[in-house]
Amino acid sequence: MLDFEDDASRREKCFTTVAQLPTFIDPKQIASRKSPFSAILNHPFVHTVEVILPEDTYSSIKAPLEAKLQKIQSARVFMYPSDILEHDFFNKYIKSGNIIMISEGRSGSDTVFTLSDGLLKVELGKEIYERTGLVGKPVRSGGRKHAKERFVIELNLRLPSMLHGKKGFDRIVWAFKNVLNQSMSWLFCDLSSTSETHNESQPIERHFPQWIDCAPLQNSFGRVLVPSLSGLVSTNMPEVELQDACGSLSEWIAMVQLQSLRVSVDDDVDPFLSRYSVPGGVEDASIRDLVSLRWHALISPQWTINLISSLLSQIGKSSSWFVLSAFALDKQAVEGRDGFTIAAAPNICSPVQTDTKDRGIEVSNNYYSICWEYVGATTIEPSIVEP
Repeated sequence: MLDFEDDASRREKCFTTVAQLPTFIDPKQIASRKSPFSAILNHPFVHTVEVILPEDTYSSIKAPLEAKLQKIQSARVFMYPSDILEHDFFNKYIKSGNIIMISEGRSGSDTVFTLSDGLLKVELGKEIYERTGLVGKPVRSGGRKHAKERFVIELNLRLPSMLHGKKGFDRIVWAFKNVLNQSMSWLFCDLSSTSETHNESQPIERHFPQWIDCAPLQNSFGRVLVPSLSGLVSTNMPEVELQDACGSLSEWIAMVQLQSLRVSVDDDVDPFLSRYSVPGGVEDASIRDLVSLRWHALISPQWTINLISSLLSQIGKSSSWFVLSAFALDKQAVEGRDGFTIAAAPNICSPVQTDTKDRGIEVSNNYYSICWEYVGATTIEPSIVEP
């Protein structure tokens, strides 16, 4: 085998965590520091979520799953940064509501805005930063040659001092109107809205948003070789064997996402060209028809948590499995979080003693998850922000 390496691959990391899922999952009170929920919360700006599961399992849970999932209120809109601080928009969506927004641009070279939980972050070059008169901090450059110094400004817009008429707030308004005064393309998602219709009286409607159709795209992949997940990993495994087992499963998931013929039972490729085999070997694998559900919009961590809790509450009754993958908008030049993959199945790992005091949705006691979190990966930005 040939060993190909480059500078980009050396910066890429994958953090893998094996954990037992709690007996009860409440989407409003989750264990935010425990995997896989910590990985979900670490990605506030996700553009694509994909779920893979057996077709017969999906047929049995389709109706209750659609009833539990809230429709994503996501839109593409052109706004000036100062429009965020206008009275109606500011009071409706930031002070009393909850939204996430992200602007066009590439981190490390362009001026980029992100807004989540009332925290507005602005990444910009040194020249523009000095003209704003706002206080920020330098951004890591990763040791890149000839890279100009950049800064990030963090503004907590939910502080009591963030009001029109206050000197500190008026300084921000001045900087947005006189320095950061370029019209930009934004992605907008309202997390507090419960209505599936768009009210014309809402402040966002003044900017003529283009609402994104968030219906899931369904694809089928028949006669797939599915490896046996029972006992795939163990807490007593040596670290090298654990890495190999998790890496093999991650590779199989990636090939299913690409609908590669190498995981099909009908594959007859010449072994001289490919010697790939599913984890555990063909003898222990089962033949299943799989379904892929893909949502493409600006998706919040709260919606993803609601999705995974709904899947566990329904699939746990049939002791089946599912894989959930999320792909994030990369807005961090160095060691940015690019997404994660969660595989959940019963008995995928030997029993682990954990404290499960959460209350909410009940799932099987023997459900475990393997979570892969990707950092610094080389990715291509999707086209839902840039015109």
